[in-house]
Amino acid sequence: MPLVLVISSYVAASRVGGGIAPYVLAPMKVDPVHIPTCLFGRHPGWGPPGGGPVAADTMTKMLEGVQANNLFGLMDAVVTGHFSTPAQVAVACDAIDCIRVTPRVASHAHFPEKPIIVVDPVMGDEAPGLYIKPETASALMADLAPRADILAPNLWEFARLTASDLASLTTPEDVMREARSWGGRWLISSIPSPKGVGVLYIDPDTALLAETSRIAGKIPNGTGDMLTLRFTGGLVSGLGAEAALADAVGATLLVIDKTAQWRGSELSLAACSELLASPPLAPVRRLA
Repeated sequence: MPLVLVISSYVAASRVGGGIAPYVLAPMKVDPVHIPTCLFGRHPGWGPPGGGPVAADTMTKMLEGVQANNLFGLMDAVVTGHFSTPAQVAVACDAIDCIRVTPRVASHAHFPEKPIIVVDPVMGDEAPGLYIKPETASALMADLAPRADILAPNLWEFARLTASDLASLTTPEDVMREARSWGGRWLISSIPSPKGVGVLYIDPDTALLAETSRIAGKIPNGTGDMLTLRFTGGLVSGLGAEAALADAVGATLLVIDKTAQWRGSELSLAACSELLASPPLAPVRRLA
């Protein structure tokens, strides 16, 4: 069974952050190990969240326990999300560096050949702007982002990472050209597209776009977290990028649709668990 280290938030009453990893990955038969960066009662979008950040020293000691159980050599991927402080970013960087040099356990040496590092640079969005501390965003961009095999920002975060003018990124092709100029591998969400909204995967050889129509009404928080986790789960399960993208976007749209039908205020992940074992696939097309 693939194993994924998730370093991100835990929010008790909201289906966001690293806390949703079991809901998203278990139907794929992928096992998450979660190191929380904060312990909140609810998403801050609802008001004061309760709880607070996890001390960086506590995170380090948790990771030492994970490592002591010889799990670093079993990690097929690392996914990072929300950080509260620059010290937490430093802990994640150290963990990634350590996992990368840990010999792979034989049972996990076939695929992927080395752990895939996926960084979701959770910093903000178009309407609220930056919603983490500027010093934490700076540490994330300077220290963590360069360690990523795949960067998974929303469009606003992509513009911040690349110092691009957001107003110039009006089509998937615009985003593709900008990403290509920077190189690397990207999974970029919230892109305007002819059908409504798109998710773009880019690597040096490929540009793939999955498009969906926009769903009316307020979309619960957590869709970006789900997309990143699901895409990573697909990769460590042996799917290629195109199949992983089709699965991740299809699964995320499925949960959004069901949540809207059931008038849910949070993503209805538990209720969709059986459907998430084999969700409908989103159509994917290649960009020239």
